[in-house]
Amino acid sequence: MQKPTRTAGSSATSPPFRDEEFHALLSEMTCACARTGRHLDAPMAQALFHRVDVLNESQRSAARALGIETGDAAYLLGGLRQDLATQLALLISTPSVARS
Repeated sequence: MQKPTRTAGSSATSPPFRDEEFHALLSEMTCACARTGRHLDAPMAQALFHRVDVLNESQRSAARALGIETGDAAYLLGGLRQDLATQLALLISTPSVARS
């Protein structure tokens, strides 16, 4: 994975979200969240997440393209991000098992 970089004259770091492996992990996790069937609107949330968090489309533009209201988009995106955060926390806190 790429290391975070600092921009000239800035103390803020940019996250390594351009890394292909990270995008693949996010894609796999969003697909898994959508497949769980807990939410009927999970496929819409997944499409929204992809447009906003992967393709850097504005939330308003993504909502318009998907035919939903911006408030609904915020709700769906927040829910999926929370599910992803939970899954990521579980993934990194689970001890790896040595394979023989």
